[in-house]
Amino acid sequence: MQIRSEPAARLELVLAQQALLARVAHEIGPADELEPVLRTILASMRSLVEFRGGTICLVDDHGVYVAASDPPVSVEVARSRVPVGTGLAGRCVQTGEAVYSADVTADQRVDQRLAAAGSNRTMRSYLAVPLVCLGEIIGVLQVDSTDVGAFDDDDLRLLNGLATQVAGAIESARRFEEVRRLDDARAMFIARVSHELRTPLTILRGFTTSMVHHPEQFALGADAQVMLGRIDGAGSRLQSLVEELITASTVETGLLLKPSPEDLDLREVLEAARRDAVAPDEVAVHCGPGLRASTDPSLLRQVLNLLVQNALAYAGAAELRAEASDDGHRTVSVVDNGPGVPDDRKAGVFERFQRGEHAQPGWGLGLNVASQLAHAIGTEVVLADTPGGGATFSLVLPAES
Repeated sequence: MQIRSEPAARLELVLAQQALLARVAHEIGPADELEPVLRTILASMRSLVEFRGGTICLVDDHGVYVAASDPPVSVEVARSRVPVGTGLAGRCVQTGEAVYSADVTADQRVDQRLAAAGSNRTMRSYLAVPLVCLGEIIGVLQVDSTDVGAFDDDDLRLLNGLATQVAGAIESARRFEEVRRLDDARAMFIARVSHELRTPLTILRGFTTSMVHHPEQFALGADAQVMLGRIDGAGSRLQSLVEELITASTVETGLLLKPSPEDLDLREVLEAARRDAVAPDEVAVHCGPGLRASTDPSLLRQVLNLLVQNALAYAGAAELRAEASDDGHRTVSVVDNGPGVPDDRKAGVFERFQRGEHAQPGWGLGLNVASQLAHAIGTEVVLADTPGGGATFSLVLPAES
């Protein structure tokens, strides 16, 4: 039997450990959910170091807290917060250096009340390494054992190597979740406010519209009719803003993004979009006879309504076109001869809350919603300059299936 030398065996162990670290980094990848990332890291800690309890602690405004553990920590420990700079974990975060205690019961740096709490009671030795991302300490990896002096330099090196590999993924996933949480809260707020405004506005507009169109029934004088007309106009603008918010929030929840493709006559869809416009007489339709496409008619109509609304707001008039291309696809466009979109604003024209210089009310959500609806039917809205001045928004659709 061949006996390997100690250096050869150690080299083999080091290579295996490095392979494990590389595999962990690959498994985590560009993660966008924090919990699966933390579970993978805890499993890797088990593979690298022998310990009783392992935890991943993160830092927030209230201190250092347990974000994940193996096995689960007790309720007292899970609820605790260690101020940065105090205790072992707090010192690790403050200094950015590893912290080791061979016996926590005899270590003056340890908060003995926390050491005696719940699942911490059986802890004797402790090792923590910092999680550093872009120069910022975001947390610590820590392990403990029921034995005194359980960890050595090899354990420290391995835990440090793992922390270096995973800190970026942890912070990336944490920030992604925070952005998603804020986005969900914002969408919920917009939806709630919009729907709360819709009911009283509908009642208000119902009364004012009736009085504007039938002033003789209410014995209104000329001055009263003028003031009432202004009130009704202001109510109409406010109602348009609320409907825009409701549409945007509904699109974000995905409730409108379930396309049902049909073979349809494009001229009929374009004529419907013209009739939907606030100023139908200012919208022209150019579409050859018998031109058909396969798409969701409702979603396409909503896209065109938003693009026509945008053209009327900026140019006062719009043209709806549908043409057949050489490859059999259909190109549908909304063309205007207004001021166009400046070159320095074209890249962000489909982002939310982008508005140009015009007097019409709006949140700057129309083009963003139109773009999302277009993606739902498998295409995209493309911006181009109109020859002679203006903006042309086009989307390509498949021919009749």
